[in-house]
Amino acid sequence: MGTQKVVGQTILPNHTECKVLYNQFMGTVEIEVGGTSLKFKANSFFVIHEMLRKAAARIVMQTEA
Repeated sequence: MGTQKVVGQTILPNHTECKVLYNQFMGTVEIEVGGTSLKFKANSFFVIHEMLRKAAARIVMQTEA
């Protein structure tokens, strides 16, 4: 079995650790936010990413400068 590789990480303002881990052998992406973990097949992760990107753009457009 392959091992997961951290491909992204950050600390949120409330000191919650966030990581994105990729397992090439299994073709999965796991998102960890604090004690919560979501695991997706890589192709589903790409769809989720696009949905979140569009949602973020809509939120930014509704925020007053």
